[in-house]
Amino acid sequence: MNTVRQHETSALWPATETRVRTIKVEGLLPGQDLSHKEVKVLSSFRIEKRRAEWLAGRLAAKALLAEYTGKPPAELEIESDLLGRPSCGGALLSISHSGGWAAAAFKPGSSFLGLDLEKIEDRHPAWYSDYFHPAELPEPDASEGTRLWAVKEAAMKALGLGLMADPIDIRVAGEKVSFLGKTLERYRELGSPAFVLETRREPEGFWTAVIAGRTGGDKKVE
Repeated sequence: MNTVRQHETSALWPATETRVRTIKVEGLLPGQDLSHKEVKVLSSFRIEKRRAEWLAGRLAAKALLAEYTGKPPAELEIESDLLGRPSCGGALLSISHSGGWAAAAFKPGSSFLGLDLEKIEDRHPAWYSDYFHPAELPEPDASEGTRLWAVKEAAMKALGLGLMADPIDIRVAGEKVSFLGKTLERYRELGSPAFVLETRREPEGFWTAVIAGRTGGDKKVE
């Protein structure tokens, strides 16, 4: 159950102490890894692309949980916490997909966790002006713009806001992130947790960003 499939990688990101699993979306089958409820959710998708992405993200996340708990993936049902973040037995996960790839992140004991995977591509000029402060990105740059966007998305996932907040209220300077507006309100509601950011240019042609609380500890997944 803990084997790595073809086109799948699993690694510990040391700066955030987070385990990240990345998997190619195409050609995956659920096998025996989904719970009965998750099988029903999978069958409810009418668009094949959405179905494949959801399955890949769940398989990646459940593989991480299985490695940590030693339990079969089918016994580890992923639901949503009160903020809509993926959760299993009170333990947070984060899931993302882009450009035919999916990724999942898991850090035992962390109550603040977000991951985002983004394909590097050219964007409309308005995208840069709408979502980035000039101090973050002085001029349009496909790679750096994608990295910053992945960081902002990861932060919104950790906050449990998704795209309900304005991405420009998340400011990124190197590996530091600060919040304004609604994102700052939510951050304070969560107790202003200390966190670490880690970004990598992987898989090839993509940026992946992880934000994880510094909380440590080994919260047991039931």
